[in-house]
Amino acid sequence: MKKLIVLISISILSQAFPVMAKEGAMCDYYYNNVQRKEKLIRNYGPTLSSMAKEKLFGGLNHDTSGCIDGCEGHKFKYCNDIAKWISK
Repeated sequence: MKKLIVLISISILSQAFPVMAKEGAMCDYYYNNVQRKEKLIRNYGPTLSSMAKEKLFGGLNHDTSGCIDGCEGHKFKYCNDIAKWISK
C-alpha cells in the first residue's frame, strides 16, 4: 500500500512539474533588474546624467526583453507595461 501511494505521488508530481517549470530560469533575474532600473529612473529622472540615462535605459531595454521572453503571468504583464513605457 505504501509503495502504491509513493508511486501515485511521484506520478502526480512528475506531471505537475513541467507546468510549474514553465517560467524561464532567468525570469527572476531579469524581472528584478527591470524593477530596480525602473525605480531608479523614476526616482532620479530629471537629475540623471546623460551617461546614467544611457546606461539605465540600455540595460532596461535588455532586461525587459529577457523578462518578456522568460516570464509568465503578472511578471510578464509588468515587463510588457515597462516595454510600452520605454517605447513612448
